[in-house]
Amino acid sequence: MTVRATLAGPWSTDHSAALYRRAQQSITDGTSRATLLRKGHPIYVDHGEGAWVTDVDGNRYLDCNNNFASIIVGHADPAIGAAVQARMARGTAFSLPNDAEIELAELLCGRVESFDLIRFCNSGTEAVMGVLKAARAYTGRPNVIKVEGAYHGTYDHAEASQSPDPTNWGDAAAPATVRYAVGTPVSVEDEVGIISFNDAEGARTAIRRGGDRLAAVLLDVMPNRVGMPAIDPEFIAAIRETTREVGALFVLDEVISFRLGYGGAQTKLGIDPDLTSLAKIIGGGFPVGAIAGREGPMSMFTRVSGDRAKVPSSGTFAANPISMTAGHAAMAQLDREAFARLDKIGEEVRTGLRPIFDGAGLDWQVTGAGSLFRVHPHNRTIRNYRDSHLSSDEATEITEFGLRMQAHGVYFIAESLGCLNLATSDDDVDHFLAAAEASLPSP
Repeated sequence: MTVRATLAGPWSTDHSAALYRRAQQSITDGTSRATLLRKGHPIYVDHGEGAWVTDVDGNRYLDCNNNFASIIVGHADPAIGAAVQARMARGTAFSLPNDAEIELAELLCGRVESFDLIRFCNSGTEAVMGVLKAARAYTGRPNVIKVEGAYHGTYDHAEASQSPDPTNWGDAAAPATVRYAVGTPVSVEDEVGIISFNDAEGARTAIRRGGDRLAAVLLDVMPNRVGMPAIDPEFIAAIRETTREVGALFVLDEVISFRLGYGGAQTKLGIDPDLTSLAKIIGGGFPVGAIAGREGPMSMFTRVSGDRAKVPSSGTFAANPISMTAGHAAMAQLDREAFARLDKIGEEVRTGLRPIFDGAGLDWQVTGAGSLFRVHPHNRTIRNYRDSHLSSDEATEITEFGLRMQAHGVYFIAESLGCLNLATSDDDVDHFLAAAEASLPSP
């Protein structure tokens, strides 16, 4: 395998560096998205097409991030572009509902058995806030449980223990609740319980301990920051059975995992959640979020006799016709054959990386499923966040690997999360594997 010529001569990002210096004069930290910062400066994009992006210096990169898993069909997709342009000619946002909202709602509810009803918002963070507020209103209870290390957006309660370390994470059998952002109310420590991914008995114990104060358990079946390990069916069963036992709700975060199959991860894994948060791919590249679920808990958003709903929910750009149109144009292309293709290229990357690591004498590994994958600079068995947590040396090693991948024409973020879109060709997969081989450190 050889790396395709994708860079504009020796790799240079001088124009990106200049833009970053300019941005620092008017934008806090130089960018509104902390996740874009890299060693030195971020790479500024000029345009994207299919599976590739081109930066302002003329360098082309195979995009293995796809705007943090939100782009699934491909950049500048013609069908999405045509649909959005036609809709934009009629206006972009109104204080009136539109039929595009109904069409996307019908498509999504028709795919997933647990989606009796759906309600749109603007982001995954809003969707997670919505499902937790609905769970509290429906049960009349204040507390929630989530998985250690799992990322669910920027809501205080959802951020709890998303990035603990050995100095504060406590006992593995009963992980501590660690506040994330400075200024988070201390009450979060009492209102959010933490369980370890794949610990079925720990989940049962925590849920029963929560008892009549527990509103919901929030779960992502393939959390990136936990390391993307395979989920144990017994862990899922423990959460489903014990939440029913104590009268709490099982809330699934499918903001990312909905890209794992035609009906999302829940259909693929046979999960029956009460509520689901959605975002990313259902917007076709535009801002979007959604709350979906069973009629009972979804009724918390319904007005009764003209009074306000138990959980009022609105937003200036919620269900705007552009996001709804783009989302429908994207999701309509994602039939079962499309997901089979995404599974195929994702598996080709995962199986292709393993002999490359072995051949280089490195004890590295790759996890994930479908079009998602994550590279780990160690060969520890990964079942939970603590197994995948990197030492400072390992974190440096994987960061340097990502930077070398960029120099070989692959955009691969420092956290080593990989994500492919449907426009990725077999030649693109070969390019990725060749770039990975050329980017590995010496053993």
